[in-house]
Amino acid sequence: MENMTNSEVIKAKLYDFFCKEAGVVIYKSDRDDEYSRELNDLLKIGRVVLSEYSDMNEEIADEPSSQDFLYNSDKINEDDCVVNRIVMSTGAIIKISIFPKAGYEWDTEERELVRGFLLIMTTVKSRIRMKEFIDYAVFHEMGHGFFNEFYFNKMIGMVHKLGKLSEYSVIFFNLINISGLNTLLGRAEADDVMMRFTAIVSGMLTQPENLSRMGGDNFCILCRKDKTDDIIDKLKGEHFDVDGGGVGRVKLGAYCGVYNCTGEEKSPLETVDFAMTSMLIAKREKLQIQYYDQSMMELMNKTRLIEACFKTAITEHEFEAYYQPKINLDNYKLIGAEALCRWNHEGKYIMPDDFIPVLEQSKRICVLDLYILERVCSDIAGWIKEGKNPVRVSSNFSRKHLTNPYFVKDVVEIVDRYKVPHSLIVIEITETTNESDLIRLNTIVKQFREAGFEVSVDDFGVGYSSMSMIKDIPFTEIKIDKSFLDKADISDRDMVMMKHIISMAEELGMSTIAEGVEIPEHIKLLKKYGCLRGQGYFFNKPLKKNEFEDVLDHPDYRDKEVEQS
Repeated sequence: MENMTNSEVIKAKLYDFFCKEAGVVIYKSDRDDEYSRELNDLLKIGRVVLSEYSDMNEEIADEPSSQDFLYNSDKINEDDCVVNRIVMSTGAIIKISIFPKAGYEWDTEERELVRGFLLIMTTVKSRIRMKEFIDYAVFHEMGHGFFNEFYFNKMIGMVHKLGKLSEYSVIFFNLINISGLNTLLGRAEADDVMMRFTAIVSGMLTQPENLSRMGGDNFCILCRKDKTDDIIDKLKGEHFDVDGGGVGRVKLGAYCGVYNCTGEEKSPLETVDFAMTSMLIAKREKLQIQYYDQSMMELMNKTRLIEACFKTAITEHEFEAYYQPKINLDNYKLIGAEALCRWNHEGKYIMPDDFIPVLEQSKRICVLDLYILERVCSDIAGWIKEGKNPVRVSSNFSRKHLTNPYFVKDVVEIVDRYKVPHSLIVIEITETTNESDLIRLNTIVKQFREAGFEVSVDDFGVGYSSMSMIKDIPFTEIKIDKSFLDKADISDRDMVMMKHIISMAEELGMSTIAEGVEIPEHIKLLKKYGCLRGQGYFFNKPLKKNEFEDVLDHPDYRDKEVEQS
């Protein structure tokens, strides 16, 4: 560069600087960069200021969200300045201002060279910020800022590549009844409790350990094995002071599935499947902690088999409707039935507890519910044609139907196709505690009532929102959860709850029915508190179609009558 003019030297340096920065996004400050330091000297630059604004209002008020002096000498010419700004796609504004050294004024050519330097600086900084924004968007869920599934996969993949996976555990956890807290406290305060709960655990982790949200109320933790026990202790439950709901203090905990990695896994993502399978078992068995073992592998294979066989099972009519009679406890006459699903696969019956929880993890459960409704309608149509006196049959529907805008229409279409009177079908929906679900449920129940269907709420009495739900939603029937009856010793508290549920339902114009009636004492208790309808093994187990037809022909259960003491 010996024979080059000062301007030519600067242009060459600018070209080198541009080529360097165009190929890589830097994360260190430009004040440490060799090229920028040389250009600062050659261009007589006294200060380079990076100002960032969240939006235009901040820029107008000149209140930057962050400001950095990329280069700063003791003395500058504050009367002269070259500025460039870029508006990001996020609405944020990046502005870089360059001042000459004190006592120096740029001529026209120098000013253009400064503008070239400024353009490179602004472009580089905007690329850095955009990459940071994209990284955040890719690896965080936008609602609460949790790391997401992609980030978890990235971190566990990195640990696997380093050959360190055997030093880690994976914990998959599901928050216990956070939707109930939404209803009890309001969404904002329930979210605050959730954030405080997860923050306690996150505070115990260091990279590459992480807590990531896997969707809904499900989270996954990658942690070193020596921390696993301490983290599990926290996940069992923490108490939090709250302002809403008038309760003062609530406890939040989780169902946890734990997999201790071996390093022998075919894929690091297998570890998530293993931990999630363990969590599902913990949730089903009402255990807070379930460690993965070889039996879990068998369960996971079973789950995959169920999912793989489901479509064929539907088309081959392997699912059957069984009917459990409902009895009037006053005169011991048949008054209805509940349709329950059984799966006849390759000559062997698979019980609902083995396949319903699997199908509940996806929309497959919705397909099955509508299929069973169709079987029920076909059976009722056949009984009417044969001159039998059919009874009302309740058909179960998962909460997942609440997201289907055509739910009511789909049900009506099936029932009408078989020319079954709407009064013979009871829509049975499991109790929900989620606020948005309650709003949608209210609309759906009203639509079913307007269409002439009765609507029953199943498993009533186990959620936070029970009382407010029946106050606001026009159900025709409440099915008292069997947990009130299936205890060896029914507590006074349970009896008080049952008594108030029955009397409240009566005052609201709703009927009640109890499931799980198995012994004479259950009937005495129900009649004592005014619930005169029941179903359970005391009368009949769920019956095949032909067995239930015999009950239709002989609907008298007076041989089961229990004397009231």
